[in-house]
Amino acid sequence: MKLNDFEKYIDETILDRGYDYYDEGRISEIIKQGDRDYLFTVEGTEVYQVTIKLDDQGEITQTGCDCPYDFGPICKHQVAAFYVLSDIVSNKQHQWPEIETANKQPALKDVLDTLTKEQLTQIIIGMADKDEMLKNTLMMRYSKGNPQQELQKCKRLMESIVRKYEGRSGYIEYQEADEFAAEMEELLEVANDTEDCCLSMDISSMLLIEAVEAFQYADDSDGCIGQLVSAAIDTIETIVADYADLDIELKGELFEKLLKLFDESVFDGWEDFRIDLLQIGIEFADVESLRNKLNQKIEATIGKLSGDPYKQYTVEALLRIELEIKSRYGTKAEVDEFIRQNLNYSSFREALINKRIKEKDFQSVIELTLEGEKKDRDHAGLVVRWKKIRYTAYKQLSQKKEQQQLAKELFLDGNFEYYQELKALNPGNETTLYQSLKQELKALKDWRGRELYRTLIVDAKDLDAIMNYVRENPQSIETYAGMLKETFKDEVIEIYQAYIKGAAGAARNRRDYQGVCKIIKQYKKIAGQKNQDKIIQELVAFYKKKPAFIDELSKVRR
Repeated sequence: MKLNDFEKYIDETILDRGYDYYDEGRISEIIKQGDRDYLFTVEGTEVYQVTIKLDDQGEITQTGCDCPYDFGPICKHQVAAFYVLSDIVSNKQHQWPEIETANKQPALKDVLDTLTKEQLTQIIIGMADKDEMLKNTLMMRYSKGNPQQELQKCKRLMESIVRKYEGRSGYIEYQEADEFAAEMEELLEVANDTEDCCLSMDISSMLLIEAVEAFQYADDSDGCIGQLVSAAIDTIETIVADYADLDIELKGELFEKLLKLFDESVFDGWEDFRIDLLQIGIEFADVESLRNKLNQKIEATIGKLSGDPYKQYTVEALLRIELEIKSRYGTKAEVDEFIRQNLNYSSFREALINKRIKEKDFQSVIELTLEGEKKDRDHAGLVVRWKKIRYTAYKQLSQKKEQQQLAKELFLDGNFEYYQELKALNPGNETTLYQSLKQELKALKDWRGRELYRTLIVDAKDLDAIMNYVRENPQSIETYAGMLKETFKDEVIEIYQAYIKGAAGAARNRRDYQGVCKIIKQYKKIAGQKNQDKIIQELVAFYKKKPAFIDELSKVRR
């Protein structure tokens, strides 16, 4: 957070208490320890010290207080210091203590080198007793136990991280979520560094479950929780890939852990994550017994979801995993049959179509796309996809009549690129084609027809048609004035003036006035300085009771 807007990020109660400390002059000493590094002494029930470090952009990069407050990231003593430092930076005149400059301090390493092992041990124990998270971090990194003990240490550290950021409210706010996710992600480094593959899987799985649960108690506005989930899944994928050559027994143990994770209820409503986990399971499919278990899990899951129309996307994703397994380990006939059995799903139909295209069986491509258009008639995007593929098949077979009919159909559906195809199919008749399409589109009353008509006449540089379009749609004058000014200069200026006056009449606030002035600046490029001055004078005279508008108009020529 920046020093000049820190108030936005702090709990209102703490902010009020901190302001009271600031207002009461509780800051008794200020020491500057570096260019932008400060130490404040704050007198409360006891005397506490607050550290603040700024970067050259005024961002608070580091801050802390030695008070025992642990219900949030910022305490009232820090808030008081923020207010004082804000005054100092902005040179406000207040009776604050004179800023002292600290003598150069020895490096921490040099200080620690002078201490005995017993002294260092007592210091660390004392700090750890006051900081649960520090204690759990030290235990996790430096004590060694059996896998179950190691997992428990990771669990305790994870829980202490959650408690640290949840605070009293039980919710991690936006400004804290990124740091929370970063600290949680450090546990994945532990998983990556662990030589025991099963322990690595357990740590990563535990973190993944907590990360998904965090969607309920943390603000994920910037996507940091989603990134944490992805990082956990990526770690599991890496673990499985790194241990691909394990003996079958250990491989089976990893596989069972993956299936157990897949069944966790935390993923209810997060089917995409379950799909990711089963996708990782393909790495185990080289072992026939594990492959059979994986297929059974897929089939059982499909059986549970098949009756739910809202789960068809998930069912299709599961079937694609099954297809990938069959493609790797099944016969060609099994793969073909599996695809044919699932042609109701667009990805399977497309897979078979691509197969037929490679085989240059374009007649089959036409039949498959026609079936797809019929089946997916309620899904406009899919229908267009099948039509485009069918058009390519007609082109390969040189079926000109069918090409022309379908190209026009696609064009009228809003796919302007097929206008070029129609011109190529009508060499020497481009003008007749253009006039025919123009009349047909002009007769259409829907938005798609109007947009296609506009695109067509602009592409053809049909100035008469464009001018008629602008007459009917004066708001488009800004877009087309440059094209039309040579041929229809007087009318273009007239329409532009009326458009500016209409925008001015609709303006209600300074932002609207600025928008009108922006139009006037563009108008000058078409009509020249004299016409711009004239319209400004007219507006100044008409809107003399709107000082904000007059002020913005006065800036146009600056």
